[in-house]
Amino acid sequence: MKTSPLLLSLSLVALLMTAGCGSNKPSSGEATNANSSPTQQVFTVAIGGEIGDLNPHNYKSSFPALDLVYEPLVRYLQDGSIAPALAKSWKLSEDGKTLTFQLREGVTFHDGTPFDAEAAKWNLQRWVGTKDHDWLPLANKIKSIATPDKYTLTLQLKEPYYGAIQELALVRPVRFLSPKATDATGKYLKPVGTGPWQVQVDNPTQRAVFTPYQNYWGTKPQLNEVVFDVIPDAQTRVAALMSGQATLIGGDSIGGIPLESVTTLKNDPKVQLLTAPGSTTYFIQTNYDRPPLGDVRVRQAFSYAINREAIASKVFSNLATPAKGIFAPKIPYVNYSNPQLYAYNPEQAKTLLAEAGWKSGKNGILEKNGKPLQLTLIVDGDSSPQAKSMGEVIQAQLREIGVAVDVRLVDSGAWNDALMKKQFDLAINLTWGSPYDPHLSLKQMFHSSSKYAEHGGVYGHPTLDKSIDKVLATKDEKERQNLYVEIQKFMDENVAAIPIVYSNRVYAVSNKVTGFKLAGTEYELDLQEVTKKSQ
Repeated sequence: MKTSPLLLSLSLVALLMTAGCGSNKPSSGEATNANSSPTQQVFTVAIGGEIGDLNPHNYKSSFPALDLVYEPLVRYLQDGSIAPALAKSWKLSEDGKTLTFQLREGVTFHDGTPFDAEAAKWNLQRWVGTKDHDWLPLANKIKSIATPDKYTLTLQLKEPYYGAIQELALVRPVRFLSPKATDATGKYLKPVGTGPWQVQVDNPTQRAVFTPYQNYWGTKPQLNEVVFDVIPDAQTRVAALMSGQATLIGGDSIGGIPLESVTTLKNDPKVQLLTAPGSTTYFIQTNYDRPPLGDVRVRQAFSYAINREAIASKVFSNLATPAKGIFAPKIPYVNYSNPQLYAYNPEQAKTLLAEAGWKSGKNGILEKNGKPLQLTLIVDGDSSPQAKSMGEVIQAQLREIGVAVDVRLVDSGAWNDALMKKQFDLAINLTWGSPYDPHLSLKQMFHSSSKYAEHGGVYGHPTLDKSIDKVLATKDEKERQNLYVEIQKFMDENVAAIPIVYSNRVYAVSNKVTGFKLAGTEYELDLQEVTKKSQ
């Protein structure tokens, strides 16, 4: 007798829910009951990847899990504005080099240690000026850190840098750990933050359990417990939600929902489906060191050949928007008021390839100097449930203009390795979204001084480098807006990247839940006002 896939999925969910809750000691003196009573409000997040050790100063842990435990000085809101968090106010000096924060008083870490300027300074010193964090521009731009009084923190910058505030809103590595949560050498021991949730159980590969921090300074959670259960398979996560084993699935940082499941979830009366415009952009990254792709006419042709509307419809079930440029419309300073420069036009694509010297060859594939126009597209199969389908549609669209594309579906490790070694022609990539965009994605993906400049995907044009440097340093808001317009125009005309779609944020939550809302960024999880019916 064959086993139903749904029954198999539910069996796996049940196994995951009861296995390996770990024996880690709580981070505070309070105990927790992993088998909570039916009257308790337990909110279970089915997460696709590992939870990690919850060290806020490395890159091995789940973003939303870290966000529950640790807080930033300032926080990103849905509209792209910056709001107070552990800092109640801040001021930038006229020369743009001194950033002064007034910290919130009465805040404590989960172990009772006060959060003050000295604790903040200690945390900053764990990542400022260190090799592990030199990808973050602010880590290299802070000259000194001062604590004039108990609740005043001053950052002296080496040069003006408008991205400082945005980067202080990130989930990692800029959030705050209790100084008592390390050993005498500064080695991380346990997850102790100031956030609304404290860690009771942390089994990095299977489960984490969080309970409300009773002395939290802000809005206190209504739920009794939040559980993160690791369920790698996307369809199994869907089954877990539909069976009631999970309360929440979805979101890029938790684990994407297969789009073929969206209609099912939307029609399920036990489920609430939430969607909103996202801030990340899927784009085709090109290896400019490979001869066909160094020719701007070839890149322009490829951009004309991409039918973005078809990808948004067929691959994303209209839960994505055809991209006009590299950054999503909700990103600050983005302005795409003009018609799309590379609207779908396969005939124009063929004309450009002909101008570049490519002629008809065998089996409809273009040739030049006896060599066929044959390329490899690498796709990170771990990045989203849509990755494979997107690669196949792009393959078919480029085939229509005479380009043979071999799609290689690989895991994240192999994908990164291929980029590092430039062993690819084309790759499906995505921008980092809020609060990284536009400044961080520009600096790291398109500036020749980036630590990723050895990758084939870094455009590295002197004109673009100069504009990026200026936009990051200017103190004039009008000049910054104008510079971003120039940057977007230059990138479009020179096809520094081939944007595909802006993906939506998609979550599915149990209908027993009220008060759930999307956090300011894809990397965070806001559960403070959430309640859940027990039955």
